[in-house]
Amino acid sequence: MKVGTLAEILINLSSAIKNAEETLTGLAVDSRLVRPGYVFFAVPGTNTDGHLFIPQAVERGAVCVVLQNSTSLPPPETNVSWILVDDSRRAMAQAAAHFHDYPSKKMRIIGVTGTNGKTTTCFYLHNILEEAGFPAGLLTTVKNLVGNEEFEAVNTTEESLHIYQRLKSMEVKGMNHAVMEISSHGLALGKVDGMHFSAAIITNIIPEHLEFHGSFEHYLNSKKLLLQMIGGNCDTTYSRMIAVNRGDAHAFGMVEQSGLPFITFGLTREAEVRAENIHNCIDGSTFILVSPWGDIPAAVALPGSHNVCNALGAAALALEFGIDIQVVGRSLLKSERVPGRWERVLCGQPFEVVVDFAHNWHGLERTLTLIREVSHGKVITVFGCGGERDIRKRPLMGEVAARYSDVCILTADNPRHEDPLETVKGALEGVERVAEEKTVHRIVLLDRTEAIQAALSLAEAEDVVFLAGKGPERLQIYADTVVPHNDAEVARRYLKGKAS
Repeated sequence: MKVGTLAEILINLSSAIKNAEETLTGLAVDSRLVRPGYVFFAVPGTNTDGHLFIPQAVERGAVCVVLQNSTSLPPPETNVSWILVDDSRRAMAQAAAHFHDYPSKKMRIIGVTGTNGKTTTCFYLHNILEEAGFPAGLLTTVKNLVGNEEFEAVNTTEESLHIYQRLKSMEVKGMNHAVMEISSHGLALGKVDGMHFSAAIITNIIPEHLEFHGSFEHYLNSKKLLLQMIGGNCDTTYSRMIAVNRGDAHAFGMVEQSGLPFITFGLTREAEVRAENIHNCIDGSTFILVSPWGDIPAAVALPGSHNVCNALGAAALALEFGIDIQVVGRSLLKSERVPGRWERVLCGQPFEVVVDFAHNWHGLERTLTLIREVSHGKVITVFGCGGERDIRKRPLMGEVAARYSDVCILTADNPRHEDPLETVKGALEGVERVAEEKTVHRIVLLDRTEAIQAALSLAEAEDVVFLAGKGPERLQIYADTVVPHNDAEVARRYLKGKAS
């Protein structure tokens, strides 16, 4: 933490600072966390506006308020300093970097982005770095790790204040590497502004989150921002390098045009780091890892070619870092399972229950293809479509689920402010289209707990019940309430109750 004056901390942001020599002790974006001597950043949000909480922040001791000039609210009538900026979230990121004395300048920061596979790839790479003797922090959707400390994550890419706090803690603990999951939202909103990235892994790029981006071009350009940040990091003591999926045209084309050094990975013959002789079973995959550094037998605890591809991305970057290929292979085998990714619920039942975060048509197709490959009975899929998210993908999700499933149970998946019934209508249209060609039993149960229980009650020996979409999430979000919910826990409770 860097305690200093307002002028020192906010030197590049200010257009009007009163009491510039006043001591600043902290930064906050949540008015409830403000303490005396803090700067409060008023950030417009999806459901509320931080500008509404300026009085509370001042009452709690804020000495400065940063406002966004697009707000319709007038500047605060207080004796504290206030600063008007074009984008208060980006200003917050720049201030946080300065406040914490730019920890990313002293570390190798690796960003992992793409539509699918980001979290799993982060876990693989983090484990390789640790196994190779490089103390590394981890910032992902599932959890944040700073040494032995574990913190729950709220968003894929946290607000900049949290990111820089975590990085500073890593620096203090002597950690010189950090693996960060980077979303298109985080890049577009400026949450990682001021970050000094030196490496990245690009898993794949498929149209996603268009309810936010508006177009695929904007989504793609948001991903490109990570490459631009690496390109602009000319003073890094670490070599700049990108690992990119050779089999994904959008990802490869973006990296190829960047002018940055890169290595390719994937399942195609053209990839420099690739897998051969992939064998999948219910509890993992084995393959031969082929690379310019040699070939070795390898295995991961998550099954499926897509998970092998995620492992290849982590391996490719690690090999470029100079980590021995034997260490890479050993690390992949030992890698910690990622919560909510191909999580098997084992309660002695004669059928499989798999929980997975697959929440778009591409993720559903990859996981359901694998389930069909390893299953010997019916496939019963429980899924929903997120409320207030891109409605254009809903029929595609329904088609994919119906194509690979014998029973589709459509339910709610974080409806937010949308009517839960409306969230399933588009998906049901896709299911019905497939039902014209093959037999698909379809059920609509908007209560997700009831939907899971119905799926489990229908399952027989050798069937697979697939609970898709929420993965490790522990909440179901409605317009006016948040309900505790975890798919795996619901399934365990039901199965244990049935067994007793």
